[in-house]
Amino acid sequence: MQIATLNRRAQQRYATFVSNLDMVAEVLGEVDKLIDRYDDSAMADSWTIATKDELKALRTKAFDELDRLRVLGKKHEAELVSRDWRF
Repeated sequence: MQIATLNRRAQQRYATFVSNLDMVAEVLGEVDKLIDRYDDSAMADSWTIATKDELKALRTKAFDELDRLRVLGKKHEAELVSRDWRF
């Protein structure tokens, strides 16, 4: 009985992990719209902030890290499935 409960909990935790990754990817997709609206010249006399190209590079890096985390999650999922979701 305890094993079934632990297995179910592991599946729920993994599903939560995957849905959170999807949510972060969706939010990062919205960042593109903000970067496109960003005007480099409007901030010329203000604080020193990242340029549009730097923001795009940071967004790309964030997506790459998210993909790397997704790959690690898939490896962990395969391991959990092979052990019937036991820790």
